[in-house]
Amino acid sequence: MSVSDIMSGLMFVFIITLAIFIINFQIASKEHEDKVKNLEAILSELEGNNAMRASMLIRVQSMLAQMEVDVTIDEEHGVLRLDEQAVRFDTGSDRLSDQQRQRLMVVGGVLAEILPCYAAIQPDNKHCLPETKGKLDSVFIEGHTDNVPIRGRLAQRFKDNWALSAVRSVYTYRNLVLTSDRLSGMLNVNQQPIFSVSGYGEGRPVPGHEHTKPTNDPENRRIDFRFIMTPPSVTETQAALDGNFQ
Repeated sequence: MSVSDIMSGLMFVFIITLAIFIINFQIASKEHEDKVKNLEAILSELEGNNAMRASMLIRVQSMLAQMEVDVTIDEEHGVLRLDEQAVRFDTGSDRLSDQQRQRLMVVGGVLAEILPCYAAIQPDNKHCLPETKGKLDSVFIEGHTDNVPIRGRLAQRFKDNWALSAVRSVYTYRNLVLTSDRLSGMLNVNQQPIFSVSGYGEGRPVPGHEHTKPTNDPENRRIDFRFIMTPPSVTETQAALDGNFQ
């Protein structure tokens, strides 16, 4: 075999190898581009959910203000806050007075007016937007207290502030959700109840109201409603993340 034949053969092998590399590179580039687009779509959906939640909270706050119930909202974290200016539990009590319970009912009425449009099954007799259907996954009714320890006769009923906060959140759930067919019947896309309860005691003070000593702080004695929007599916998210971290 002549040198020219050997060189021709090597050139042929090089061209074939280069062609295979180019084809594989194009396929990999296309797959990477598709996965990046999937990830961008998921991020866009998350941003859209946050914007939708903020709009929902602003609407709830505005309607309550018209009914002289002033609440605070945290758009970034999706929280509607009922401090003592909105609905007040007496110190050490896990129940509301008749007047304060009526104010809680006002809150419940506004929530029943707005939230069902975000459930998996929208009510027929309301003008709900199609894009809000199934967007609300969970609403946690959270009980919070200040950091003054439970003492005296009150300790006979509640071991600590955590217990008091949990009982208050359950009381709020029973009087706000279970008395409303609209709220109690709300389900998410997994056909699970949307409303639940949690108690944090003194563990999650309002930002700016953290105290190192026992402090009778009304800002921390509150009920929070924490809204969780429906996330993208696990399959879509995992596929996008796997593609970007390989």
